[in-house]
Amino acid sequence: MSRDRRERDAVARWRPGRRWYHPLLARLVIGISKFVTTGMNSLTIEGLERFEQARQDRDRGLLTYSNHVSLFDDPLLVSNFTLARYEEIRWTATDALNFFGSRPKAWLFTAGKGVPIVRGAGIEQPGFHFLRDRLAEGEWVQIFPEGGRTRDPQALMAESFKSGIGRLMAEARPLMLPWYHYGMHEVLPVGARLPRRGRTVRLVFGEPVECDETYVREAAERAGDPGLQGPPLWEALAAAAHDALHRLELEVHPTAGRSAARPREAPGEPA
Repeated sequence: MSRDRRERDAVARWRPGRRWYHPLLARLVIGISKFVTTGMNSLTIEGLERFEQARQDRDRGLLTYSNHVSLFDDPLLVSNFTLARYEEIRWTATDALNFFGSRPKAWLFTAGKGVPIVRGAGIEQPGFHFLRDRLAEGEWVQIFPEGGRTRDPQALMAESFKSGIGRLMAEARPLMLPWYHYGMHEVLPVGARLPRRGRTVRLVFGEPVECDETYVREAAERAGDPGLQGPPLWEALAAAAHDALHRLELEVHPTAGRSAARPREAPGEPA
């Protein structure tokens, strides 16, 4: 079966909408995730009050984003600051083939509020529009804008973000909250099937950003053309989001300021 066919089938398995058992599955996954990160390993979170304060505004969407190191950064890390009610759990962009490639996977990750994104298919796809609409309705969305896990041997970020985050910023005008983590490359290295134990992970929230009309206009002006629209504007906003997260990387990553080469992994999902 061709990759295109498998991707179409994966997206077709996604049927968003709450079922009675979804909160039970979510609670189970959250419990396991917390055990892995705080029972088997050590996790410190700095600036959690920024997230808690940001989520108090129920009339405005919250877009959190972070670097991406292991296959399960979410839910392993996100479970430690997720909210109690199922309705308040984040929506998250997930790779269609990895997470919806079979019926059992689709069943589980639909319950976990995953949204399938087809790698390389651009941002005119159902999953992306679904995430944008959730933000417009005041909900919480978490994405990894690098478009895939880093393959950098030191777990450094990619040099740029996919433009999908810029389009979400331009069209949904959410409250932005970056967070950066270090140590997950040792807990769950690329290729590992089970998490390791005895590692230390540090997670730091940055300052929230009001992605309002003024912010969007200033980002366009910094790009050299205040009249930017469409993809050029999305790219300018994605660059601004990258700058904010890179500042956290310089603060948290022990070698970020001393690394000159930061290779990009294989192309990933657009959001």
